[in-house]
Amino acid sequence: MKDNRTVRNARRVMALALTMLLMLDAPARAGGLFDWLLGPSATEAAAVVTLPPADQMPIPQDVEAETPVPEATLAPIPEAAIQDDGVLRVLLASLSEPQQLHLTLAGVYAVDGDPGFRFDRDARVALSWAEGRVYLSVGGLTIDMGASVTLTRHRAAEGAENGIYIDESEKRTLYCGDLKVSAEQNGLKPVLSIQAEDYLYGVVAYEMSDSFPIEALKAQAVAARTYAMQRKWQAGGRDYDLVDTTADQVFKGYDAAYQNVVRAVDDTRGVVGLYDGAFAVCYYTASNGGQTALASQIWKRAGSDGYLAMEDDPFDLENPRSLQNDLTVTAKCEGSAALKAMLEQALGERLAADGWGAGEWEFDSIASVTPVNPRFEGSRMYEGLEFGLRARLLKPVATPTPVPTESPAESPTESPAPEPTGEAGALAAIFTEEETQAPTAEPTEVPRAWALSDEIYPVTLSVYDQIKDKLSLGLNGSDCELISVETQADADGEPRAFTLIMRRFGHGVGMSQRGAQWMAGHYGMNWQQIIAFYYPGLSVERMAWPEEGLTALDALPDSVGAARPKPTPTPTPAPLPALKEGERYAAVTASALNVREQPTTAARVVDRLAKGRRLIVSSQPDEDGWVAVHTAEIEGYVKEEYLEY
Repeated sequence: MKDNRTVRNARRVMALALTMLLMLDAPARAGGLFDWLLGPSATEAAAVVTLPPADQMPIPQDVEAETPVPEATLAPIPEAAIQDDGVLRVLLASLSEPQQLHLTLAGVYAVDGDPGFRFDRDARVALSWAEGRVYLSVGGLTIDMGASVTLTRHRAAEGAENGIYIDESEKRTLYCGDLKVSAEQNGLKPVLSIQAEDYLYGVVAYEMSDSFPIEALKAQAVAARTYAMQRKWQAGGRDYDLVDTTADQVFKGYDAAYQNVVRAVDDTRGVVGLYDGAFAVCYYTASNGGQTALASQIWKRAGSDGYLAMEDDPFDLENPRSLQNDLTVTAKCEGSAALKAMLEQALGERLAADGWGAGEWEFDSIASVTPVNPRFEGSRMYEGLEFGLRARLLKPVATPTPVPTESPAESPTESPAPEPTGEAGALAAIFTEEETQAPTAEPTEVPRAWALSDEIYPVTLSVYDQIKDKLSLGLNGSDCELISVETQADADGEPRAFTLIMRRFGHGVGMSQRGAQWMAGHYGMNWQQIIAFYYPGLSVERMAWPEEGLTALDALPDSVGAARPKPTPTPTPAPLPALKEGERYAAVTASALNVREQPTTAARVVDRLAKGRRLIVSSQPDEDGWVAVHTAEIEGYVKEEYLEY
């Protein structure tokens, strides 16, 4: 009788096969379909992809469909009962608490929604941190904004850009939302409030790629949207919902060039996955290596697997772009000195237990390699790799028993010689006695010779501590890869070589991006089929987002009741006077530099100068590095280390 998992697997394969037969043109697709049903071809299954030098997967290229993907008839999507405003608060953690942010306001922005404190389109604004406060610099003015400042977005003309470009971000992309910047202990904390769909434009393009098949991109949009909403609903009292790095999802802003991404997001607008009446955690991974994993297996999270399943994934396995790392060695272990050294050490320990000492054995060959000790029942995360080894032993050689030689018979015709008398007789007696004594036998070493043992010795190496690390076969920092072995035999069926293969780039939970790519591009499957395969317990529903209500600047009241008084602009500094003898010009390199009355941090602060502000240095540094400085308006002392000449 088949167990429940086997039956479930068979039913899922049959359902997918029937769906595909109904969708696809049979003559054009029959070969690929039956190849899939029977298993991946040897060429595709053994495809080798070399790991990139960095620990990040390269942006993949498209896997073209064999025929144009037909328009799929999708099941109707019900409206979700959950209500939400569709706004996400994204901490721009990738900027790493910067001391400064340089912004281009490519839209309609005001400070904290105050119509009297607004900016022209394409205004350049700098925000800087100093001693727990935020300073805003624009048009030659620097303003102390206190603990935080919010650049509030307002309504722009139809079709016009309406967002912020951030010089310190990785790419020249648009951040479409309100930007709140707070002063933390060591720098600025930027949090972007953005509509969920605008957020997804900046996620799908970088978590997958604009070159992926459109249906795979749609599946990615649904998974990423669901993940973001789940994080928002679990944010609690935090002032942000999720971060813009791989700690949550990579977000890099909007790029209009990624039209496939825009279409995928728009076509699935509001679609999320629910489980047990709440947003599911739609994990996804670059490549699962041919088998999905459960969240509880990877992160020990109880109650997190109801909509997931640990199943074989032929789509990821078939995709030749699924990342893997492998090593091929001959039966004599030619091809890896490191592996041979580990096997010899393990074999020596095994033979020592049988009484064989050093110099009495030598490694001969590998007879078999088998993954053993799965971490979980049914999982291909094996903890060990068992090698069956042959050895040559130094064994005793059997020698024939010697045959005694008979003494010649005495001749009866010969007369015995007369015995000597006197001194001669005495000497003869002595020599005769010595000759007749039996010689003492010297001990001789038993002869031995090398011989191939009839026994095969099993030894086990750790997959993650030895095979992965010492042979550089790993794909991830954490130990979650799958391992398999391919054996090549000669004409007589004897093993000739072994290939150790490690797969799974990422944690392996949820949707495989390489699997989705192959399902959509190679088999023409739609996003609903992809989501159903990777999240079998998920209910797909659509959120009814409210329209984004951006306010026009001219519709704002004269005063919005700011919690603090309006900041007073600092006038543009006066030109520096001419240099006197021994003086020299310098510029401030710190984000904000205190000028003190005396050369000590205990002295009163005369003024605070912004980065780039020019001044005049009128003395040499003292033993603590303080120099006397002045401008047209002030004079005092600063540390020379914060100046450049």
